[in-house]
Amino acid sequence: MVAEVAMVALLSQFIFWGGVPAAHAENELRDTFGDRVRPELVQPECLAKQCSAPIKKCTDSTDCVKGLACTAKCMGDAQCTVGCFARYWSEDLDNVLSCAIEDAGCIKIGVVTPGPDSCLTAPKPPRPIIPQTPASLQGKWYKVMGWNSIYDCYECQLNSFTKPSIQQDTMNVKPNAVDIEVTFSMPRERIGQPAQTLKQTIHEQLVFDTAAGSHRTASTVGKMFGLTFWENWYIIGENSVAEAPFKFVYYTGKTVQNRYEGAFVYARKPELPQSAMPSIYRLAREAGLDPEKFCVIDNKCFAEKGGASKPPPFTPVANAAEGVARSAAPDTKPMSTLDDFTEFIEDPRPPARAMFSKLKQMGQMMEYDADGVHFLPRGPPLPPGQLRLI
Repeated sequence: MVAEVAMVALLSQFIFWGGVPAAHAENELRDTFGDRVRPELVQPECLAKQCSAPIKKCTDSTDCVKGLACTAKCMGDAQCTVGCFARYWSEDLDNVLSCAIEDAGCIKIGVVTPGPDSCLTAPKPPRPIIPQTPASLQGKWYKVMGWNSIYDCYECQLNSFTKPSIQQDTMNVKPNAVDIEVTFSMPRERIGQPAQTLKQTIHEQLVFDTAAGSHRTASTVGKMFGLTFWENWYIIGENSVAEAPFKFVYYTGKTVQNRYEGAFVYARKPELPQSAMPSIYRLAREAGLDPEKFCVIDNKCFAEKGGASKPPPFTPVANAAEGVARSAAPDTKPMSTLDDFTEFIEDPRPPARAMFSKLKQMGQMMEYDADGVHFLPRGPPLPPGQLRLI
């Protein structure tokens, strides 16, 4: 019982969590509440009564307790918060946050009205959307480039699109929908432990709009890191017949805590679609986005498993973690070691900055020029007077 009371006290400080990250949007949570503790936003009695079961499970998990302490210290810093989840995520942590913030509403930090936008009230896209159907997305697509450095740039991103499951109630199956299985990985670097890889899977349903004048292509809803998100998708470009397959997707979204936006490029292989890169660069600039600031998504895991062709080239600094990577499992043992207590009290911002510093932008790629034209990397010096053709 003492542990549960201590957990409620910790949750009472948990009022600045950044939610689904938003590198290119206003941080509405922090802008609204500032950077100081606001105890009036927390209802300890509600936590003790409505969320006792998930709190009890969390107190039995070292990683869950560390995760709450870590996110509380981030004070609304989205990059910091994502770093906490990369290191300490577990279902127990998700369940506590979901109950405290959304289900029971014991922590009153919602600054955005929950629920999806309509197709006519959704934000307008940065360039016109192109005609699409559920069939046009069927199959597997790899994310190879991302704009929002905190949300779009996870490693090993594979999105699988299928028809809605026949196990659903047939009265609720939408003919204009596709199911999505989203998989991605995050590096998990811990004190005193070998490098690990945290693998995540999210299931969503993408519903295509059919109303005339819709601002968007489709909408989706899902849950990540304990909070529900509602997103608007805009497909603003795709390949020509002569180019490698790709889709250029822009999106806007929200949780109860903030709004966000991002963009990414799908390809049928886990590598940059070389023949289509000039078109991708042009589309990005027409949408007001700098293509050279897009991250190159590290999909080398698919090549390592023999899943497809080579991944995009990466220098050692772009690798997520050194050493032997393995799928991470939450630590459920009680805190008992010096490493445990060091992780519990440390400042979470430096580890998060270190994790994101390993991302690589297109402008750092030495195989593409400013227009997305591919050329071979420079080799050894040539004799004086001889020009290299690129």
